[in-house]
Amino acid sequence: MRRKALPLVLFVAACSGTAVATMPTPAPTIPGAVWPDEGVATWAPRPTEPAITANDMRTRLYQLSDDSMAGRRIGELGNYKGTAYIAAEFQKMGLKPGGPNGSFFQDLPYGPAVFALDKSRLDVGGSTLAPKTEWIPMAPAAPSNISGRASFNNSPTVFAGRWGDTTVALDRSAIAGKVAVFSAPTPAQGGRGGGRGGAGGGNFTTVRDMRASAAGAAGVLVVSLDAMGANAANAAFNPRMMMQPAAPSAQSIPAAAISNTAAEKIFGRALDGVSVGTSGQPVNGSWSFDWTMSPTPARNVIAILPGSDPARATQYVLVGAHNDHVGTNAVGVDHDSVRAFNRVMRPQGANDAVRTPTADEKRRIDSLIAFARRIRPVRRDSIMNGADDDGSGTVVMLEIAERFATEHPARSIIFVSHEGEEAGLLGSRWFVDHPTIPIDSVVAAHNMDMLGKGRATDVKFGGPNSVQTLGSRRRSKQFGDIIDSVNAISAEPMAIDKSWDVPANPLNRFCRSDQVNYVRVGIPTTYFSLGYSIDYHMPTDEARYVDFDHSARLARFIHDVMTGVANRRDRPALADPDTTLPSCR
Repeated sequence: MRRKALPLVLFVAACSGTAVATMPTPAPTIPGAVWPDEGVATWAPRPTEPAITANDMRTRLYQLSDDSMAGRRIGELGNYKGTAYIAAEFQKMGLKPGGPNGSFFQDLPYGPAVFALDKSRLDVGGSTLAPKTEWIPMAPAAPSNISGRASFNNSPTVFAGRWGDTTVALDRSAIAGKVAVFSAPTPAQGGRGGGRGGAGGGNFTTVRDMRASAAGAAGVLVVSLDAMGANAANAAFNPRMMMQPAAPSAQSIPAAAISNTAAEKIFGRALDGVSVGTSGQPVNGSWSFDWTMSPTPARNVIAILPGSDPARATQYVLVGAHNDHVGTNAVGVDHDSVRAFNRVMRPQGANDAVRTPTADEKRRIDSLIAFARRIRPVRRDSIMNGADDDGSGTVVMLEIAERFATEHPARSIIFVSHEGEEAGLLGSRWFVDHPTIPIDSVVAAHNMDMLGKGRATDVKFGGPNSVQTLGSRRRSKQFGDIIDSVNAISAEPMAIDKSWDVPANPLNRFCRSDQVNYVRVGIPTTYFSLGYSIDYHMPTDEARYVDFDHSARLARFIHDVMTGVANRRDRPALADPDTTLPSCR
């Protein structure tokens, strides 16, 4: 009894002072468990049924987030196995393949790309610059329209001012046919790094500056390498995974980041002594950015349940969740120590910055760790299982699909397991830009992300029937009304938390999941979530901590909302976008 009483005291004490509500929490009921929210470590698969149940979700989630899936990172074998599982479940339900060529899969052009160090060089006035310390090539980046295939052939150089200073026009007669050398963008321009599109880590690719290409420059050099840091510079020639770069356009020009030392070699003096229009030494260089398709392709998984009403069957109600997570870490960490630290310091997991605990916080963390050590030894963990993010949304989608497979909605239902949300909303963007059905036939989209951790001790305003929604009225106020009306007559009403759906856009929340791409093309869309917990983007995000009863209840609610949309006479009326909601950059 003393052992069981202890975690209650420590758990509540650890929660106090955080953004998460504190309330009496039962001690662990699973033998050998440490945490009050901890379930069984393993779950033997068993047959599922058309009804949406917690045990069906357990059967699916324990498989999808198993260590054997290695964190399901896009383009890797674990994700490939996960998408194969999802497709097999769709096929078992008798759903129609919704991908190209009669397949459940829609492949994304995603794979490894690399600059070959032994085939890359940049010379200044006959002197070869040292790669990594004096220069690095830049990969194709859409915002700056830079090609990754470069060839400088004894090209004259000219100083063109500060990169990103678009208030200053460039003189075409001074730039055309030359390599334009720019000083680095200001910190406000450069942001926090290279963005999703830029390889090599150079922050200048996040700043749109087309002046050099518009003026006919042969290429661009930006004196930004010193500000990048050694890690970014060293990584420039390492393989990296990315979408296939677009073919260079007529305006594309090669680019590289160079050091201050390299700039001095070009101009014969420090950069602060150079003015716009100053000529420098000619440069020679060549490098190639080589991309190949991943041997285990990144892929959306798409299935369709045809509608029963011929007049409405060509219209679709879409539901989706992302199938990827963030893979594995190079170094393992102690599982229970991570949870103890996050329970005190990081109630929203990776969203919360790491800081040094105060003396009181350290005492609380140490108490939780000491309690864990009395129950079980250290368990090193390096796999980011992604049970909640977004294994939970994925299995809710499968549960909804299995339920619909026995029903006859008037409109068709399309199920989209999105690839690459963690890599930049890639799969949803690819589907919207390359739809396998007419995109304007989608009457409403329902995106689901993190549906496993909604307890009052997990999230603010949490509870056994909580749900967070965002964007329901962004493209159609009527769509938001439908959701509320379904909830009003539900036998299992949800406590809908709309506090995130505000202009301030906390944590950039609305813009961080796949609903963004559907809103972008004018589809009425909502985002269902239970919120960020201590396990967000942590190796502790395992199926054992998911609240399956809560997830199943929410799955039944989303099914009912979709049924209401599928069977109503008219599609939700479009309205002007709600300008009180945040824009996504």
